[in-house]
Amino acid sequence: MSRTRKPGLRRFATGVAPLDQLLGGGLPAYSVVILAGEPGTGKTILSQQMLFANAAQGRKGMYFTTVSESPIKVARYQSEFSFFDPDKFGESVVYTDLGEIIRRHQLGNAVEMIAESLRQHQPALVVIDSFRAIHDLSPSPKEMRTFSYDLAVELSAIQTTTILIGEYTTDEIGTAPEFAVADGIIWMTLHRTDPGGSRSLQILKMRGAAPPITPFSFDISRDGLTIHALIAKPGSDELPPTGQREPAQTGVSGLDELLRGGIPSGAPVLISGEAGTGKSTLGMQFLHHGAAALGEVGLYFSYEEQPPQLIANARKFGWDLVPLIQQSLVQIHHTPLSHVNLDAENLRVQDLLAKTGAKRVFIDSLTMMGHAILKPEALRSHVFSLTRVLRASGATALVTTDPPAGSGLISRFGVEESILDGVILLRNVKVARDRKRQIEVYKMRGVAHATGEHLMRITSKGMQVFPRCEEVGL
Repeated sequence: MSRTRKPGLRRFATGVAPLDQLLGGGLPAYSVVILAGEPGTGKTILSQQMLFANAAQGRKGMYFTTVSESPIKVARYQSEFSFFDPDKFGESVVYTDLGEIIRRHQLGNAVEMIAESLRQHQPALVVIDSFRAIHDLSPSPKEMRTFSYDLAVELSAIQTTTILIGEYTTDEIGTAPEFAVADGIIWMTLHRTDPGGSRSLQILKMRGAAPPITPFSFDISRDGLTIHALIAKPGSDELPPTGQREPAQTGVSGLDELLRGGIPSGAPVLISGEAGTGKSTLGMQFLHHGAAALGEVGLYFSYEEQPPQLIANARKFGWDLVPLIQQSLVQIHHTPLSHVNLDAENLRVQDLLAKTGAKRVFIDSLTMMGHAILKPEALRSHVFSLTRVLRASGATALVTTDPPAGSGLISRFGVEESILDGVILLRNVKVARDRKRQIEVYKMRGVAHATGEHLMRITSKGMQVFPRCEEVGL
């Protein structure tokens, strides 16, 4: 007996690509979704972006303002964004003053007036901004509750997808009547305590979908909202067993012996050490060897030193990066610390890996990338996302971290060593009046690597490791 396949829930594309991906194709068609957050989070901008994106596809929209801003005022401000199309304004995107309707006809009669307007224009998408402000026009909570329920019924009957914007608090999710009729809740947050400030978007509820509940950061520019949502395909970060992968030679004399041939191809490895222990030298040597000796493309992501300084540093060891850069075998990508957004950076790394097909990656450093993340759970999520990006690309990656000086810790944040596939420790140990450099392969999944500390030197030709004889079978 054959089974009849159930038709999927119809989706209404918002026109904001990452958001539609998170929602599995868009908002549920004919749903009522609350877009909530305090003033300044970008709610109106996002809703206007949706309206004009859909208008460009021939889907009409209506924007109802209440007591917060007049339609003309909203249009004047939104016209500064690139998505605003003056040819669509007033025709494909209709602005209406809902506050005036409510004041004239009272809340109890406003539903029929709204329904009449919707029947006249037949919009595919409706935005009411701000629905929260209607509470101030309501004579009582009971009338507000009745208004919310009656409006939801009318919207469903007219078959339009609706977004209710409001400046709500999280406590109101359980008390405000509109949340009881909402099919979805999208929460936007302004993080004032983060260095430089930041914004994030979180899908708290969406009927008929299973979006991630993780908050995603976003930026607001002249083009509207750019949501930094890293969406990985299931299983995309799964690597073949270590024994089935050729090791990637580091190019560091002695280190490959400790690793039984090199780093497992496709593995992300943490390089940990305090300042001056040789992390950048190891990473540069790794990239140079791959490009010059093996013809492998390597990417260097720097958050401190700029490309000219890095090229000059490499030249001191006899590594001329200029011809390799000209051949696109080595690429250096520098992001100033003040511009670092981990979500955006993870997406940039993913994009460049896909475009270049790079086999080697050096990220210097994770400490700088995560400096603005204050919550440990958020940092862990970001590091995990970066690791998934690296694994999915198949590139072998070295990622640096510098633990606090004298702390004895393995990493800066205490989460990196458990997420990445390997950990190599670099130390600068004081012995009498001198200092000696040491290296230790602390962890390397799937590899019976040499253990313990081994002598390491940095010479005019780069890093050199001197394995203890008993550890390499000599």
